[in-house]
Amino acid sequence: MTPAELKSARQAFGLSAEGFARLVGAKSGRTVRRWETEAEASRLDIPGPVAVLVKALLDSAAVRKHFGVTLRKAG
Repeated sequence: MTPAELKSARQAFGLSAEGFARLVGAKSGRTVRRWETEAEASRLDIPGPVAVLVKALLDSAAVRKHFGVTLRKAG
């Protein structure tokens, strides 16, 4: 998952960086923002479990329901 894909997914869920951090168990919104903007430059890779959870949330209404996340419609 690229930093841009992560940011796009977070925005599609309508979550702030802080809200997304709480969802995935990250330390803070700052960590999420670093994943989104500096992953390649700082070697701060997006953790595999975070990428897997984001993909599951994007792909499955049942997973979104379980985590209490909605997916905004495009447009």
